Order: sequence, then structure tokens, then C-alpha cells
Amino acid sequence: MAGRLIFHFTPGDSALHRWDARCKFAGLLVISIGLLYMDVPGLSLFTAAFAVSLPLSRLPWKEFFKDLRLWGLFLLFIFCLQAVSLSGREPSVLPWLTVTKPGLVLAFLSCWRLALILCYATLFTAVTRPHDLQDALVWIMKPFPFLPARRIALMVSLTLRFLPLIMDHGEEVRLAGRSRLAHQRRNLLERIKYFALPLFRKSLLRADQMALALAARGYDEDLPARMGGIPARHLFGLAFLAALVVFLAGPVPDILAKELLNFMEEVRRTAA
Repeated sequence: MAGRLIFHFTPGDSALHRWDARCKFAGLLVISIGLLYMDVPGLSLFTAAFAVSLPLSRLPWKEFFKDLRLWGLFLLFIFCLQAVSLSGREPSVLPWLTVTKPGLVLAFLSCWRLALILCYATLFTAVTRPHDLQDALVWIMKPFPFLPARRIALMVSLTLRFLPLIMDHGEEVRLAGRSRLAHQRRNLLERIKYFALPLFRKSLLRADQMALALAARGYDEDLPARMGGIPARHLFGLAFLAALVVFLAGPVPDILAKELLNFMEEVRRTAA
């Protein structure tokens, strides 16, 4: 078991834990798409909603934010890249770089949106059992017989399990190298080599062990998803969330709106 809490299921009995996995998955898609088109009021509202949902779900929010700090470097890179590239006709803030005030604002909003999407994805994995997620994906892909639903669902579930394990392996390799004074090497390529190769080897061994475990337990792609209809109160929560996102997102493109309505109609027809 990985020592990190990010992308791990945390047992509980909150309203989010009891919410149907199919509605949670659809809600995550709706929020992720809507956040891309929201401005400051919508982003502020969903930031406050996320801050409230953590204590209500009785999740260890301090540990979650501690693990999410690792993504700060990625968001900082995105911010710097967009701040430099999104330059307008206004005078630059920094004389040696083409950085304008509108560029800084757009870069900040972009990182804010990405951070919220990451936070809600982490919340989704924390309140959804991996087995329920597999069955939900198989149920959602049931109208598409040409898709290997069980295989795709298994790949998604294994990916969520492997991410924290790989992060733990990376921490083990880093500590092992530090104990051997590898961090004092002046050659950056050698430091990368002695970190990446052991991590790659440990990841391949873990994947091979997982494949053998699946074969030993008789993995079969023809197993049906034993899920009944979606309760009406769960669909009501999803419809309210979708309406709120559409209201806050403003002029959502017509294609996305039509796809959202088609998906909601398919969910309602299948549940009936």
C-alpha cells in the first residue's frame, strides 16, 4: 500500500461516499469541462465548495494538500509559460521579458482552473471505491458494444492505483540515492540516470506482478456489471450540479452543451 493519500480511496459514510459512482463520474466530467469556461465568480464558488466538501467527507485535508504540493512545480511551469506567451499590445511588466498584465491574469486563471480540476479529481478518487468505478465505467459504456468496456475500466482503475505507487517508488529511490551521496554528483545527467533507471525497473516489476495476480485470479472481460438503476435523488443532485455549472460557465460552446444534454438523456433512459 502506498504511503500517500492522493488518488487513494478513503473509507467513509458521507453523502459523497454514498452518492452513486455513475453520478460522481458524470459530475466530475461536468465540473472539469465547466471550470475551463468559468471566470472569477464561478472559480471562487467551486473553490469554496471544495473547501467545504473535505471536512464534510471527513477526509484528512492536511495530508491531501501535502501530497498536492508536488503538483505545484507543474502549475508554476504552466504559469510561467503562459505569462510569457500570452503577451498583448500593452507595455511589458518586466523590461527583459515580454510579460504583460493581461498575460499574468490569464496565466493565473489557467493555473487556478487546472488546480481545481486536480483537486476535484483527487476528491473523486477519495470517495469512490475502485470496484464501483469499474462497474460504473462498464455501465456507462454499455451502449457501445464495440468498446472493450471491462478492459478500459480495469485500465483506468489500475492507473489510479499505479500513480501513488510510482510516486512512492520515486521517493524510495531518491532516499536510497541520497544515502549513497548521489545528490552530490555534479553531473546532472548521471543524477537523472541513477534516479530514472531504478524507478523504471521497479515500475516494470510491479506491473508484471499485477499481471500475474490478475491471471492467477482468473480475470475475465465478459463479467457483467451488476448495477441497478440510478436512484432519483442521485440524478437530481447531478442535474442540479450540471445546471449550476452551465449557469456559471456562461457561453459554453453549443457542441459541449448538446453533448451534455445527450449524455443526461442517455443516463435517464438507461436508468429507467
